[in-house]
Amino acid sequence: MRTKTIHSRHKNAPTNIVLAKPEHELLSRQRLFNRWQKGSDAFFWRAERDGLLPGYREGRLIGYRWPDVFDFEGGQPPEGLEGAYREDLYTVDDVVALTPYCRDTIIGRAKAGALPFRRVGKDYLFVPEEVLRWLRRWS
Repeated sequence: MRTKTIHSRHKNAPTNIVLAKPEHELLSRQRLFNRWQKGSDAFFWRAERDGLLPGYREGRLIGYRWPDVFDFEGGQPPEGLEGAYREDLYTVDDVVALTPYCRDTIIGRAKAGALPFRRVGKDYLFVPEEVLRWLRRWS
């Protein structure tokens, strides 16, 4: 893989964008906005600058690899669930709409480890398949 650090004239732009031909599919910022239901250019710049979410440049486009996105969210998916973990994530409110529980109960179950979750910033996000598996255990 060919790598080269890109330096920008923009004072807030990240300096650790890598020019690469990765083995993995690259995800656009828009795809991640949709996945997380949040985000801004500044959010990505800070994550890239801090080395939390490395960006890869392919031509004029900047993208992100799945393994790096999973690490940014809190870790790699369990064995056999990578496809499910690539789906757009549910917010706490999405999970509340599917369950008889309130927002605080869902967050409490996530913190206790009963309901698997991902973290992006301060937000708790949930893999749809994991939520359905958790609900089946309670049915």
